[in-house]
Amino acid sequence: MSILKSRRVLAFLLVVFAAFQVSACSRATSRVDSTNGGKSMDEQILYYTNKFRHSKGLKPLQLDETISQQARRHSRDMASGRTGFGHEGFEDRVAVVTKKMGRVGAAAENVAYGTLDAEAVVNGWIKSPGHRRNMLGDYTLIGIGTADKGRITFFTQVFIKQ
Repeated sequence: MSILKSRRVLAFLLVVFAAFQVSACSRATSRVDSTNGGKSMDEQILYYTNKFRHSKGLKPLQLDETISQQARRHSRDMASGRTGFGHEGFEDRVAVVTKKMGRVGAAAENVAYGTLDAEAVVNGWIKSPGHRRNMLGDYTLIGIGTADKGRITFFTQVFIKQ
């Protein structure tokens, strides 16, 4: 098997195709939540993700703008209906990151949607074995993107190890 094909198989295996929806939460899903010190939704998701990793003795993930651009695009595409909910195009997102940043040793992705705030979406991922595995993986970088469609927010996390 070629190295490229092996890498694609590995990337494919790292993707978790499980998805979930939570239908209600106690806080609005606005981009900036004044109850969280004015942090953006992406910053809040990063905070809760790294808080969880810290509780397991893992190093924090660093938010990367190049990866976040891909995560935002995927969330927008799901919200607009250009792509279905899920991981369609994941290999393409990783290819763009690789082209812009260089070698990618491993990659994974979590997606979700619903009327969720940052803490609720991260808690949902924590409760899902595949999503949890991605959050606890041997990654160093993360890209986070959200997009709204009415009251529903679409969320994407892309994990990268260089």
